[in-house]
Amino acid sequence: MRNAINYLNSLGAHRINLGLDRISKILEAFDNPHKKLTCIIIAGTNGKGSVAAVIASILRAARFTVGLYTSPHLVRISERIKVNDEEISLSDLNRLIMTIKGKASKILTEQPTYFEVLTAVAFVFFHEKQVDYAVLEVGMGGRFDATNIANPIVSVITNIYLDHTEYLGNNIDKIAYEKAGVIKYGVPVVTGTDGSALNVISTTAEKESARVFYMGRDFSSESENLAYFNYKGHSFNLINLQLALPGLYQINNATLAIATIEILYERYGIDIDEKSLRIGLSTANWEGRMETLRSNPPLILDGAHNPSAAYALRSSLKHAYPEKKFLFLLGMLADKDHENYLRELSPITEGMIITDVPSERHMPSEDLANIARSYVNNVRVMNDSKAAFIELQKHNSTPACITGSLYLIGAIKKLIMEDSKSIRKKRKLV
Repeated sequence: MRNAINYLNSLGAHRINLGLDRISKILEAFDNPHKKLTCIIIAGTNGKGSVAAVIASILRAARFTVGLYTSPHLVRISERIKVNDEEISLSDLNRLIMTIKGKASKILTEQPTYFEVLTAVAFVFFHEKQVDYAVLEVGMGGRFDATNIANPIVSVITNIYLDHTEYLGNNIDKIAYEKAGVIKYGVPVVTGTDGSALNVISTTAEKESARVFYMGRDFSSESENLAYFNYKGHSFNLINLQLALPGLYQINNATLAIATIEILYERYGIDIDEKSLRIGLSTANWEGRMETLRSNPPLILDGAHNPSAAYALRSSLKHAYPEKKFLFLLGMLADKDHENYLRELSPITEGMIITDVPSERHMPSEDLANIARSYVNNVRVMNDSKAAFIELQKHNSTPACITGSLYLIGAIKKLIMEDSKSIRKKRKLV
């Protein structure tokens, strides 16, 4: 496996080279497995991984074999590629990466990207496993993302906010245009967008003769608390649905997932009964999003990394823990909107420990702290994320939240796993 990881790392985990030519040639060398899969593709700024996870969970509950491809991973690369919620084995991952490396070196004039190689692994592996459905989370944008080589039966666009502006454009309409690239001729579209983004999506869909189903008109949900919610659509009218994923924002994500399932039922006659839908919602799992490490006082992990996600996190924390203020352990990547992100969190902030994200793209903690001090009085810098987490744990009587980047969330989860292994090892020695 080391050779495979070294190869991936040599491609640059964060190197971005958008386009479909390389992934197309690689998959052609494998006899185009993506064309033999029944795919559902999910694009958007926030929530696309959660929507993908819920769709996959409902389909599994209906006894289908389901491939799920998501990114980024938190701790293990194998998290990205699952069949029926089981991660690809290291032997299969190694085999496919090295096979792709060999083929790519012969047919490409430039190296593929890290993401393209893993996307190719997912398509080949899902075909090998004969999955009934492949649920694909777009990595970035949509039009030129490697996942968009697929021909989906439903396209989902969760929402659109300013993010990755250096690649997708510096305004909502430009970003919406890139996301709308997942819309295919005659294929229905489910979306939670609104405003000018919805206009762009609707215009693109009209050109592609694709019907748009959007939240608030074609389907909706309502909830008085986080425990249960109701869904109303064309065919489904469901009450007291229970969602395993915590957070107010996850109800919107689940609503998009149900609307997608409803289209599978209505348009394609796929048999998914209410019992399977309820089981899928109540058993869905998506780590690093409003994940509770400690209940009282709360210690929460959440991968919110842009202002809209920060607003959603703040709303969920206020709803779940009224009148509480939080100590945040925070680290961010350099290409984010730091000021507006921090502004969104500030009303529920007791203090902040600013740290470096374990990525070459990190925002230096001192620079981030200087911005944070405009909104928060109590700001402390600890460059090392492990030391920062140890410091946070000392405040065990204060509500706390770790956020800012999924790369930071992954690093903290890895620390927790290592501590757990160490404790188990010590117990065996006693």
